Amino acid sequence: MRRPLLLFLLALLLPASRLLHAEDDGPAISITSPDAAVTFAYGTVKDHCLIWDSRNKLLLARVVFTDAELGYSQAQEDQHTFRLPGVTFDEAKGVFYATSAKGETIPVAQIKKILFLKTIEVLPNANVRIEHPHGNVTVVLEAVSPNDPALHASSSSAGSDDSR
Repeated sequence: MRRPLLLFLLALLLPASRLLHAEDDGPAISITSPDAAVTFAYGTVKDHCLIWDSRNKLLLARVVFTDAELGYSQAQEDQHTFRLPGVTFDEAKGVFYATSAKGETIPVAQIKKILFLKTIEVLPNANVRIEHPHGNVTVVLEAVSPNDPALHASSSSAGSDDSR
């Protein structure tokens, strides 16, 4: 009699504990581009970059796919641009920010100057994922707070692995 009762109580408590920790799951910011594209079913990403559209105040992800690895005589390229809404740009600092659901402003990228060229570099606390299963393309910008303990724990453990 005790065992079924114990299992029943555990079954009730597990979902409750999962709800308490639900806000710890996943990144603080996840922006899925409203744009979708179709490209080569077995193509690969040849190049990608972030671009700031100053006229529309919008961060864009430009992705170039290629079918070069498929062994065709002449490789073809397919370029697509994806909007990443909700990102703002502080020109004075050269930093791009997104706001979490909790209202926290999180830096996600910065302007990088090399000689006469300017590029946009994703910060270590952020990631731009390009998903293209079977040629159906979506782009997702994810970020956590730069002060997130998990971000620092992984970098410190990576450093300890290198010293072995």
